[in-house]
Amino acid sequence: MTQEYFIDQKPSKLVPVLIGAGAMTATAVIPLVNAINCLCCAGIMGGAVLGVWFYKKSFPEEMTFRVGDGAIVGTFSGMIAAVLTSIIETLTMGFSDEMMTAQLETQLEQAFDQAAQQGSDPAAIEAVQQFITSLMTNPIMLFVVVLLASLFVFTGFGALGGVIGGNIFKTKAPVQPQ
Repeated sequence: MTQEYFIDQKPSKLVPVLIGAGAMTATAVIPLVNAINCLCCAGIMGGAVLGVWFYKKSFPEEMTFRVGDGAIVGTFSGMIAAVLTSIIETLTMGFSDEMMTAQLETQLEQAFDQAAQQGSDPAAIEAVQQFITSLMTNPIMLFVVVLLASLFVFTGFGALGGVIGGNIFKTKAPVQPQ
């Protein structure tokens, strides 16, 4: 009875999830490396597959590894990577130099002027302008917006990468004699 319990108990997901999250975060924040995410978030999905691979390695030979196991690792990796990436991105935006901030403001002004010339609703332009200004001046609000967007992207593509990894590394259930 104790041996059955041991076989049914799955290994810890903590280390594989952290490995996957670290890989996802690295592919999101390292310049030039982050270009890989332009290919349908390939870096995020690749980080999830890496986490799934590490998780599969921790399984005993006789234990079945299912696609759902991979999906769970990918999803949790994405959640953690979203938080880490949001922290790093918010800090990076907060410590950007004044020249970059001035360039951004100039580009936004040009975009708003162009929208006004094209006949866009002035009230809508004003509302967007106020929202962006409040984001740039309030680091907590900026973090929340970046976090929500990151959670959506990283969790979704992390789960997809986990499903792909689960399909790659799944083990087939032993055939039962009839």
